[in-house]
Amino acid sequence: MSKALNQIELGTACIIKETGRPGTLQRIFYYPTKYLVQTEDGEFQYYSTHEISFEGYDRPRTSLSIPDIPYEGIGASFARWVPFESESQVEHHFLSSKEIVWDMITSLELYNIWFDGIQRAIADVDSDRYVHKFSFDQLDLKPGSFFKIRPATLAPWFRCRIITVEKEKEFGFDFQMMPFVTEYVSFKLEESKNGVFVICNRYSKGLFSFLALLNWNKSKSKILQKLAEITPTIDLKEDDITDGDARGAAEPQLNRDQTVAFVVNKSLDGDNDPLNALPDKVTRGIAKALLVRIKRGSAERPPMPDLSAAPATATTAPAQLTQEQTISLVVNKSLDGDNDPLNAIEDKVTRGKAKALLVKIKRGTAERPAMPEISSAPPSNSFADSAELTPEQIFAIAVNKAVEGDMEAVNSIDDKVTRGKAKALLVKIKRGTAEVPPMPDLSESNNDIETGNEPETEEQLMERLIAEGLKGNMEEINSLDNKVLRGKIKAAIVKAKRNK
Repeated sequence: MSKALNQIELGTACIIKETGRPGTLQRIFYYPTKYLVQTEDGEFQYYSTHEISFEGYDRPRTSLSIPDIPYEGIGASFARWVPFESESQVEHHFLSSKEIVWDMITSLELYNIWFDGIQRAIADVDSDRYVHKFSFDQLDLKPGSFFKIRPATLAPWFRCRIITVEKEKEFGFDFQMMPFVTEYVSFKLEESKNGVFVICNRYSKGLFSFLALLNWNKSKSKILQKLAEITPTIDLKEDDITDGDARGAAEPQLNRDQTVAFVVNKSLDGDNDPLNALPDKVTRGIAKALLVRIKRGSAERPPMPDLSAAPATATTAPAQLTQEQTISLVVNKSLDGDNDPLNAIEDKVTRGKAKALLVKIKRGTAERPAMPEISSAPPSNSFADSAELTPEQIFAIAVNKAVEGDMEAVNSIDDKVTRGKAKALLVKIKRGTAEVPPMPDLSESNNDIETGNEPETEEQLMERLIAEGLKGNMEEINSLDNKVLRGKIKAAIVKAKRNK
């Protein structure tokens, strides 16, 4: 029963928490609430609400419930100034991945769009060539590199130095927009269940440090909100590569420049559906950035592309190509924003290889393949009816599927050793200490490869894992389902270390 503790009837029995002695409520006093209690020995004492408990009355524990995602993504912010020192912090939640947010924060050429006070930012390189001087491709994103900014006022160029670069975690640099005032600006990324929290800290020290807080409430405290407007948002529950339900009607038939022009014109006319339906995150981000520039007046509206002259998509071309050519074709199409050819591949192995290559390209561990010559392409080989897979092929396919989010392939492996190896490799891949294995080529007959691929015996497994354990590699050992075998291996490792 829940009732206000200042409305309890007089004469109600109670227990004094400190001593455990029973008593009876005699009188209630307010502001703050106090109770006059008569104990069983006739004494009268005053107690507060947390010093006694009443029989038949529950006092539920109160707690503050804070949502994981702040309202409209806007988190906490503060600014303070003490003599000769200023500090400020802004926090914002992005409904995007850590990779996308990191790319947006480290794209210094976009700072004039969202970072308050910057008119232009360029790489600081010693070169007379225009293309080198004004291109961020020449900037090494590492501590000690320099870039230059020009404030929105009539101030000269200021030189800024990159101080901290911890990929997808922290990016910090010295910053200056006026004489005699230097700040340190850092962006920290913290991954959450539904996106990424970005925390911007700014610190300045010196006689004129108070100038760093000018326009704080009006604009400087809203820089991350401006960045969120141009940052592509993704549904983290869906696959990052296949987005079959979100496709524009005309977008698959256009290249990236034409797609950006098309969706920007549609958005300016009041139709945001083509922009939000773009599956390619880079194209969507470029389009949003261009929209912001157009609305600010710093860019002009692009002409509407001629859809009649746009090349038709080759949805039937993959059936006339070899496996390698098919993968090259659909990967290039997907990188240009057209996922139809990839999703139209009926062969699961080829489609898996293409998706794995896309993941590697987006991570920067592989290069974009060359576009195949379709006219001279021979008919593709039939590899749908392949023979039984070897343990190595099962292992590679299961790991690739698990990386894409499908753990059923790993969990359905009958051989415990192979399943343990797959789980151990997945742990290493997530930690960044190993790479995803290539998908096996099933176009060749597996009967010619089956010899010599028999599973390890228990003695061979123990011998190999003991050697790995002595080197410090314990992931595969810890992933073994057989507890007895795992205990034997660990005991042998301890014994071997003692004998050294």
